[in-house]
Amino acid sequence: MDVMIGLGAACLLIRLGLVLYRTGLLRAKNAAGAVLRVFADLCVSTLAFWAIGAAIMLQSRNGFFGLNPRFIAFSNGGTGSLFFLMTVVLAGTGIVGGAVAERARFFPLWGASILMSALVIPIGANWAWSGWLAQRGFIDAAGGAWLHLSAAICAATGAILIGPRTGKYHHDGSASMIPGHNLPLAGVGVAAMLAGWAPYLVGCLLYTHNESLVGRAATDALLAAAAGGLAGLLLGHFRYGKPDVILTLFGFLGGLVSIAAGAGRVGAPAAVLLGGVAGIIVPLSAVWIDLIGRIDDPVGVIAVHGVGGLWGTLAAGFLTHGTAAHRLWQTGIQAMGILAIGALSLVLSLALFALLKSSVRLRVSETDEFDGLDLAEHDIGAYPDFQQNTIKSYHLREA
Repeated sequence: MDVMIGLGAACLLIRLGLVLYRTGLLRAKNAAGAVLRVFADLCVSTLAFWAIGAAIMLQSRNGFFGLNPRFIAFSNGGTGSLFFLMTVVLAGTGIVGGAVAERARFFPLWGASILMSALVIPIGANWAWSGWLAQRGFIDAAGGAWLHLSAAICAATGAILIGPRTGKYHHDGSASMIPGHNLPLAGVGVAAMLAGWAPYLVGCLLYTHNESLVGRAATDALLAAAAGGLAGLLLGHFRYGKPDVILTLFGFLGGLVSIAAGAGRVGAPAAVLLGGVAGIIVPLSAVWIDLIGRIDDPVGVIAVHGVGGLWGTLAAGFLTHGTAAHRLWQTGIQAMGILAIGALSLVLSLALFALLKSSVRLRVSETDEFDGLDLAEHDIGAYPDFQQNTIKSYHLREA
């Protein structure tokens, strides 16, 4: 029990990193609200998982939807495992808010936190760890699909239905670059996520009784991150003439996400390959999602967690040990799992955001967006000594 509690506490570094990373990549006028939203998501998601999601994730009566609300005995570590699983779920629920930042209203977004922690992540984890996908040989040790990909799909759904930030895209097909206010803060956040990543992988392997893979998984995480960060840095240098900070961070995080599914199973050379490829395709995907897909994702979570999780989960099949025929069969199983978990997340996310859009206003007003959500929704500024934001919108509402 003590081991799982310690690993869970270390996993909370991922949540800390998420706060810093998201805050740094957003504009100063939305920074305070970004911090509050991450903490609100933590509160709501923890309670929703405790009340509903844990019973679904840990049930054993059926292998498909896990809708039995009866708690069963935890398979490894008792209530210490419950704490660890809570921290893992929190690593996924915080993803959605980043994609709709700077224009989504505060309270309606809680629906996504509840959906992910109570249904999507628990059902996907149950499928992958003990349900019908696990029984067919699906490999996803730490949530390349059931955590990262499913959260990215929910984030993309919300970003599309809520729409881009005002002034992001133009009628002539061009797009504006809206830079964050504090890249060093974002970099510290990525470093914090790196510190929490090995405990997150190790805890998932211990929980699923794969103790022999623990040491290799921790090494694989660092190798994949290093390869992803270097690939992203070189991509920026050769594509744009100078090493790009944001593309490097995207590549680094993409490398971390890419190792989640096959943690401990693929070996060191394969981990470097996984991370290196992720360090190229994740930053490129972030650019394509922005410029071609015209989906406004201020912090790049759709590319990092969606593309990184998709690539890592699929690659866990053809990079596994065995004959060529076995690897081909395993890749097919991985593709089936990706489609199943992706469809689950897409259907539930569409239902949620469509319901919210038809019943409540999902997006802040254009005036509030211009003023910044710190002032509009929380009546505070992150940097009051340096900002000169107008509060004309409040006078208009009072008139």
